[in-house]
Amino acid sequence: MKPVASLNSSFSRLPYLRLAALSFAAIVLALPRLCAGITFGQTDTFQDGSTDGWGDPAGNSSNISTGGPGGAGDRYMQVVSGSFGGSSHMVTFNDSQWLGNYTAAGVTEVTMNLKNFGPSAIPIRICIRQSSGGSATPGYCSTTAFNLAADGQWHNAVFLLDAADLTPVNNPQPLATDLQNVGDFRILSAASPSGIGDSINAEIGVDNIHATAVPEPGAAALIGLSLAFGAFQGRKSRP
Repeated sequence: MKPVASLNSSFSRLPYLRLAALSFAAIVLALPRLCAGITFGQTDTFQDGSTDGWGDPAGNSSNISTGGPGGAGDRYMQVVSGSFGGSSHMVTFNDSQWLGNYTAAGVTEVTMNLKNFGPSAIPIRICIRQSSGGSATPGYCSTTAFNLAADGQWHNAVFLLDAADLTPVNNPQPLATDLQNVGDFRILSAASPSGIGDSINAEIGVDNIHATAVPEPGAAALIGLSLAFGAFQGRKSRP
């Protein structure tokens, strides 16, 4: 006679099966977070109604439904500080899709659209850090700030990721090492290179944060030559 499986033994395995199923589900849900990282050409447009992972513990970053550089219906991220709300520091950071190996991704430049809603011009910098710790966390910050005029207009800001354009803060590891393992990416306002924003009363708009590369000198020269040749041909064709 063949042995008959015990009904009790089948039920006894249920908790383990349930635990295995829950563990698998947790892994699947965590995959997007684990796989998140810098990708060449990625752009945060905020059109999905979120802040795309940007913010700070005081909730100073929010999604605005219209008024971006594209006009009506173009969403953007608003960042506030001081009397405008949020924390006293003008800073917003991302610890998901802007982390990782910038060197392997070929990202050497970050561009974005910025708008100043306040009464005074403010200096805007980016900062890459080794982790998402406090103000003493090592990293690199823009040497020269982008001066965001208080003119109520959208401006295109370009930030280069090289030794000539980044200043070490808090005794970081070599820049080449840092760029291969960025642990925290920040946009902030600071009068001098710093990993944390200044305490100011400010309100800015941020849109189209784009990971790209500085054009190679040869490519830039070729583009310039093509434009010059086109202009020359245009003059020749005139009667």
